[in-house]
Amino acid sequence: MTYEGVHMNPDYIKGVDLGNWLVLEKWMNPALFDGTTADDEYYLPTQLDPAVYEARIKTHRAEYINERDFATIASWGLNSVRIPVPYFIFGDRAPFIGCIDELDKAFNWAEKYGLTILIDLHTAPMSQNGFDNGGISGVCKWAQLPDEVEFVLSVLERLAKRYGHRQALMGIEIINEPNTTTSWPMMNVTERYKAVDPELAEGTGPIAFDWLKDFYVTAYHRLRDADKGALPADKAVGSTTVSTSNSGRTSCAGMTASSRRNSRTWSSTPTSTS
Repeated sequence: MTYEGVHMNPDYIKGVDLGNWLVLEKWMNPALFDGTTADDEYYLPTQLDPAVYEARIKTHRAEYINERDFATIASWGLNSVRIPVPYFIFGDRAPFIGCIDELDKAFNWAEKYGLTILIDLHTAPMSQNGFDNGGISGVCKWAQLPDEVEFVLSVLERLAKRYGHRQALMGIEIINEPNTTTSWPMMNVTERYKAVDPELAEGTGPIAFDWLKDFYVTAYHRLRDADKGALPADKAVGSTTVSTSNSGRTSCAGMTASSRRNSRTWSSTPTSTS
């Protein structure tokens, strides 16, 4: 079997999400949280000896996804993977352990087997949604903290600089599932995801849609700016938004893609709640 050229101009993006590899989700692998009462990645290192925490995380990352998985994905006829990454990917937010080396390996494997990668910035400091997979349960304050908003923009820029010219890069997803004023009432975060520390959670609330739109525009320009992210025009910039249906179910609004000769664009539209 040959993988050469599979990812160059696919008629359809047929992909799979590599969840729980670089961003932990307890329900996918509860054993990672053994010996603790932690439900999310924020509190896990606070309840383990640092050496135990490091060994557990590094072993998980080495074994959970490896080159064989990329070969298998390609053999199934898929052509893309979405990789959720945390805000501490570059290893500059102790006590969390960075994972840029793992993402480097993923790009090498993707290019070897003809796959593209959508990098999904899945978490933000003090969380963009209050979900357990947003980094810290029951807390949603990131958008209220200008320094942390700037930090997220800097992470996006660094990802763009590092991978922008890699053949495997399909694009970068700005931030996963920000919880807005539209979705907040249905998600009922403060009841469904109880905060461990009520004082830390004080001020938790939804992200205003107008603020989020402005942030997306800023992030887009920072990613494309030649002096900042310098992301080439043929790489996608995407977004996902939490949506709610009439039945009360919740989901991540789907991303639709259109490929053009010189650019690739992504968009998502929240489902109506009316």
